[in-house]
Amino acid sequence: MELNAYKIKGFRGGIADDAYKGVMGSFRFGYGLNIRSETDTLKCNQALKKDSGSVVTDLILFFVPATNGNLYGFGDTGNIYRKDGGDGTWSLVYTDPDGAITGAAEYTNNNGSDSYIPYLYWATETKLKRIPLSGSWSTDVESFATLNGDPGWHTMTMSVGVLMICDGPYLALVDYEGNFNGKALDIVPGNRTKCLLPQDAIAIIGSTRGPKVEEGWLWTWDKVKPSWIVRRMIAEKGINSLIQGEFILAQAGISGSLYYWDTANLVPLKKLPGGGWVEPGAVANFKGVPLLGVSGSDKCGVYSYGRLNKNDPYALNLEYIPSHGKLTGVGIGAVCVFGDQPFVAWKDGDTYGVDTVDEDNKATGRYEGLVFDAGNPFVQKAFRFIKLLTKPLPQDCFVEVFYRLNESSDWLKATMADGAESFDKEGKTKAVFTIETGDPEDEEEEEGMGETYEVAVTLHPSGNEMPDVVAITSLFDNAELF
Repeated sequence: MELNAYKIKGFRGGIADDAYKGVMGSFRFGYGLNIRSETDTLKCNQALKKDSGSVVTDLILFFVPATNGNLYGFGDTGNIYRKDGGDGTWSLVYTDPDGAITGAAEYTNNNGSDSYIPYLYWATETKLKRIPLSGSWSTDVESFATLNGDPGWHTMTMSVGVLMICDGPYLALVDYEGNFNGKALDIVPGNRTKCLLPQDAIAIIGSTRGPKVEEGWLWTWDKVKPSWIVRRMIAEKGINSLIQGEFILAQAGISGSLYYWDTANLVPLKKLPGGGWVEPGAVANFKGVPLLGVSGSDKCGVYSYGRLNKNDPYALNLEYIPSHGKLTGVGIGAVCVFGDQPFVAWKDGDTYGVDTVDEDNKATGRYEGLVFDAGNPFVQKAFRFIKLLTKPLPQDCFVEVFYRLNESSDWLKATMADGAESFDKEGKTKAVFTIETGDPEDEEEEEGMGETYEVAVTLHPSGNEMPDVVAITSLFDNAELF
């Protein structure tokens, strides 16, 4: 009997919104995959490695890549860390006695003697502090101003020439002359400012009304008008983060919602798989594509959303998982790009770290395809073979193939004709796996039958060598209606 073919070729579509359908080249889930390379094949991304050793002992909520060539991290128990230069090591330089640091930035202003110098600013619950970028941590830290007080966030950024600081229902600011205004903007009572994004001649502000209110607001302000200019409500539990890529991207609520906003039009774009949220400091722009550090999900990690070329789809991809390899129970605090590489702060229980890209090792890549029913979900099918077409397989690399029927919770491993459980033949480009679908312990289900089918592959690299899959073809025949 001639078999039918379910062909998968092309992978640029990223993670789909629906388990059954998506844009061309999309898949149900995956991680550690490079979907934006020059060739549209299935390959591994670079792995992450722990860069901070044992130095970092709390969750860094904000990174500041400073103009002196160092990277600073500000922790949720008050620790301030420094990474010296691009290849330097991490050190603990200061511990703030007032506890959690919930906002930080670099800003140049008058030091009071008509000299304009760069400062590192950071905020605890009720205090705004600073140090000259060239100052001594033992002698030059000063409490610069008193904030109105917010136990949540004091996210800060330079916008329209001033340093803006989230502070409960207000925006505080520091201007170029070093003047402080603790109530520069008062938004509608009941809302609390949480995240900021500079945009041309305005600042965009995201706010929340608390964890139980399905109401987040987006605001604009130009620091000149006495009040906000535009506001727009999103029916989610607050606006958590904002990032500028090809367009303004807002993450709202705790269910992983991503929105497009251009200060006029608001469009829901995507849901992060497994839900979750992105903290205000867990966003960065890497090679033109936004990175989003996702917490509160069973699929945590650093996602990207965007495209590199106008003919590509906007794609969601789980680029990196933390160096210890866990997707669940992980909190992502801050994400930045420093020295042309991403840096990711994370915690797992009482373990903390800062990761960066491991240029010497690829990540293990996982691809899980969409649910396939051949357009006939009511017809049982017998899936018999999976054929992989790859580029010549490098030494010590291998590919495992998995499948499941009727959206079972367990993936079953396919085997080759000789009983091998993986394709590991150096230099070879083709592999055929034999599968037996159905549940042999279920007397009502004939072995080899299933209405729906999914295929998955795990790519195992060796150093910087990796498998490169061109196509995945599953062969099946339609069996019977019942």
